[in-house]
Amino acid sequence: MSLLDDFSHKCILMEKKRTPDGAGGYITAWEEGAEFLNYQSLDTSMEARKAEKDGVTSVYSALVNQRVPIEYNDYFRDTETGITYRVTSNPEEKAAPRSAGATVRALKFFTAERKELPK
Repeated sequence: MSLLDDFSHKCILMEKKRTPDGAGGYITAWEEGAEFLNYQSLDTSMEARKAEKDGVTSVYSALVNQRVPIEYNDYFRDTETGITYRVTSNPEEKAAPRSAGATVRALKFFTAERKELPK
């Protein structure tokens, strides 16, 4: 067990499904997708706290395995708390440096915000 394991949260990607409503429109539903481990923490920097007071949502920093198919603007749910988050940065742009150890190189970084699933 590593130090990272102490911070892991089991999460599930939420997949958007659109079906015809029979009247020319569509009904949006959300289904559970891939399950993954997320290593996330709330950004408590002075800038983040000031932004929250100005109405900006809380920002979380997250790490996931490189193989997790998560992308910018995806939604995921923490299975323990039921809280839903939206990915607010592109995980593919934040790879670990080559000088990092193998465990860290196997992870990718992104930011997320608490956000309810859209209707």
